[in-house]
Amino acid sequence: MLALVLAALRARRAQAVTLLLLSTLAAAAAAAAPWYVLASTEGIATRHVQAAPILERSLETVGQGPAEGDIAAQLEANAKLTASVVELGGFVTYTQAYMEGSLIAATAQDDGATRNVKRETDSPLTLRTGACEKARIEGRCATGADEVMLSYRTARWLGAKPGDTVTFDGTTALGAEQFTVTGIYRPLDPLDPFWTSNALLIAADLPVGAPPEVTEPVDDAALVGPAVFDKLRPAQIRTIVDMVAEPELFVDNSPSEVRAFLDAASVKAANNRLTMYTSLYSTVDRVARDRQLVSLGVPVGAFQLLVLCWFALYLAVKYTGEERRPDVGLVKLRGATRGRTWALIGGQSAVPMLAGALLGLPLGYLVATAVTGTVKDPAVVQRATALSVQAVVVAVLGALAAAMLAERRSLGASVAELLRQTPGKARAWRDLFDLVLVIIAGIALYQVKHRASGDAAGLALLAPGLAALAGALVASRTITAVAGRLVEGALRHGRPARALTAIYLARRPGVHRLAALMIVTVALLGTSYVTWDTGRSAGRTRAELEVGADRVLNVRAENRLALLQAVRAADGSGRYAMAAIQSLRSGQDRVLLVDAPRLPAVAAWRPEYGMSAKQAAAALHPPAPDPIMITGGELAFDLDVRVTAVERGRTLFFEAVLADPAGNRLVARVGPLQDGAAVLKAPVPACATAPGCRLSSLAITQSTLEQKVFFAARPGVEVTVRGLSDGRPAVTAESLTDRTRWRLAVSPAPPNLIVTPTGGGLLLRVAPIRPGPAADGGVYPVDTPAPLATIRARKLQTRIAGDQRVTYGSASIAEHIAGSATRLPRLGEQGVLADLEYADRLGADFGAGESMQVWLAPGAPSDLRARLEEQGLIVLGEESIDDTAARYASFGPPLTLQFMLLSAILGVALAIGSAFVVAAVERRPRARELTALRIQGAPARVVQRVAVEGYLILTGASLVTGVLLAVLIRAYVGDVLPYFADGWSKP
Repeated sequence: MLALVLAALRARRAQAVTLLLLSTLAAAAAAAAPWYVLASTEGIATRHVQAAPILERSLETVGQGPAEGDIAAQLEANAKLTASVVELGGFVTYTQAYMEGSLIAATAQDDGATRNVKRETDSPLTLRTGACEKARIEGRCATGADEVMLSYRTARWLGAKPGDTVTFDGTTALGAEQFTVTGIYRPLDPLDPFWTSNALLIAADLPVGAPPEVTEPVDDAALVGPAVFDKLRPAQIRTIVDMVAEPELFVDNSPSEVRAFLDAASVKAANNRLTMYTSLYSTVDRVARDRQLVSLGVPVGAFQLLVLCWFALYLAVKYTGEERRPDVGLVKLRGATRGRTWALIGGQSAVPMLAGALLGLPLGYLVATAVTGTVKDPAVVQRATALSVQAVVVAVLGALAAAMLAERRSLGASVAELLRQTPGKARAWRDLFDLVLVIIAGIALYQVKHRASGDAAGLALLAPGLAALAGALVASRTITAVAGRLVEGALRHGRPARALTAIYLARRPGVHRLAALMIVTVALLGTSYVTWDTGRSAGRTRAELEVGADRVLNVRAENRLALLQAVRAADGSGRYAMAAIQSLRSGQDRVLLVDAPRLPAVAAWRPEYGMSAKQAAAALHPPAPDPIMITGGELAFDLDVRVTAVERGRTLFFEAVLADPAGNRLVARVGPLQDGAAVLKAPVPACATAPGCRLSSLAITQSTLEQKVFFAARPGVEVTVRGLSDGRPAVTAESLTDRTRWRLAVSPAPPNLIVTPTGGGLLLRVAPIRPGPAADGGVYPVDTPAPLATIRARKLQTRIAGDQRVTYGSASIAEHIAGSATRLPRLGEQGVLADLEYADRLGADFGAGESMQVWLAPGAPSDLRARLEEQGLIVLGEESIDDTAARYASFGPPLTLQFMLLSAILGVALAIGSAFVVAAVERRPRARELTALRIQGAPARVVQRVAVEGYLILTGASLVTGVLLAVLIRAYVGDVLPYFADGWSKP
């Protein structure tokens, strides 16, 4: 029997090969689905964990009690206890012990607003296991019982260096202890979970009431070794265990398991006198949702493809069976039993199908892993293998069932019917079956459109397939009906070739089913591609909106001006780099400050921003007078002082606030002031370095008797400024008497001075005391337009007329809304865009920013990052539009859409294979028919046209109909699966 089957297959090689290919595709689709789902779930876990904020992927336990024995052993025991409480692997663990208190400098400072004051910070005394390996240290690691390491920010504020002494005054009964500074540390990577998983290590907020010269937090942890705690033996010590989730947490465990363990851990932690804090649940929810979408969407796509495979195999076997009808008739005529007949005929389909299954199993694995990557967990590999084999078995059984259904009519027919050369008439029940399918698909589609609940409705994912099926069945019947109508007209007008083609399309059995298959596959390919491409485009759009430029470097600089000057120095051309500062915590405003003149060259500008990049740059950075620059090493003040109200115990000073070449705040202060005219000088050596110092403000200040703190002067003082000189007239009497060259504060604080031009210069009088906030003590040169020009995405609240303000850092200044936008880069639907240089000058607080950035244009030089670091910037990290778009494309919904697109492509391949089978099977009968036409006198060109025109028209009509159907489906159904799991929508 096997020999007969193989002989039959050799006789019909083309059909057998086509069945083999179709079966291979069906098996590959079935085999790929489990590998795709499980590999995707691993990838989803990895990407969600990597993208989650540190607080949403970490777990912390805090214990408090006396120091018992060796502190290192105590921390290790706490880590083991926490691990036993959580009972989950997939975490990186860090341990820490600390004591709260104040760190006090040994020597007094004389800088800015204070003199002869010992500065202090609220830095906790901290043992962080392994800190020395995670930091770059100037000096050496602190290991001794009286040694400490300070962060570079804390050390700069305290004025400490290696070898100095500092005092730690604990808030407990420990009292004050002296420590020697052995090193100044700087984290190798400030974004490393080692540093970011605990809020006590790197301070994030400025100290309350910090003086103007403080531009970034100073309360970083003071790091010590275990010997300090072993020596001090504090009565109360706090220990911390930080556990940071790795992707393996969600690879080895399902989200529901992780949630259950976390719920249990919170109870067990309390039972063990530990307090547990975690926001890991947010990441658990995101991973669970994405996995659900992939686990639902991919099998739906695979099932849809399997149905198409079975239908294609049914058609292929059906057409092949028509060619085998005489063979079946002869077998029956020779008295073969029913079982042998079934085995002989069914074996011709079963053999290539089984061979296709063997080929499709590894092919599906290769395709799935090539798209999503390999599965790393051995247990998951074993599970995927088992599911893949089971899916292939289902695919083969379905294919065999389709083959037997296709052969059923031939095997049940009589010998006379089988030996007849013309095919029998199709039965009416098949037309009724098609009608029932159309009705069911229509009802299901209505349910999907109007009642399906969200993207978790499995029926919603089948909506395009249901619509394509209903439309294809109707359209295929329409094609054959129209062809039948054309026959009479073609004959009447003497067009025999068209008539013969129409007859073929109208009366050939199975033509409408082949047309339906081609229409369905084309429609599914069209809808899948459009949905996938629309999502990918939306991902790119979102990345452009959220990143702002081709690449963005997150950096650290001393302040806004230092960042601006460093970027301009590194890229003198202005074509590749732009300084930017983003603030999300400035009152109720979300603010983005940019170096506006560079905006057109660097930013990835979009239509949602309201105007073109050039228009935005012009609106945000209009022309302004040149700043006043001090370029010498000494500044001379020509002043005429008059004290109208003597106040006991106060000492008067006059000061100029300057921005030095590095962007730092520099105070040139002269005094004490005496009645009368005088020329007073203050050294400003930093200003001798090019390009010099920019004059920010002038002010009258006063001090206590000890001259430790300086503040805005109280009434009873007048100072006439007749000139400033740095070896040349830096500020002339002519410019001082021009009132348009000077302004008061643009902050909500009332001005402390009354400014009046006089014949001899600029008269400054201290204003009467007013109730309310502290007064702004400065008078400022006009070197920027005021109020500040801004572009707003949306006004966050109703403002008082004439008091529209923008807030960033510690500055709140008046603004003029120069434009509006639906969205702004990095800020989204809420926020305000302003010029960095003008905002910094108007704010005059020498502040830094929450997020300091350097935006890079496409094609930026490869050494630009190194040039930025040479200018003193510290690069903390980098993000890009490409990486962000790729990250969005790697989550659950995009992976599901990608699989459905791959399924649609395979569906088109199935349709092509089915058409090939039809052509191969019809080759001999069509050859006989065409030969008969030639014998009857039909011209050769007519015969040649009839030979190919039917296939071309059928294919072309199916292609056009499929495309039109895809357009209609897209318009009616829309997106059955959102590209973004968080609900973000393209503007």
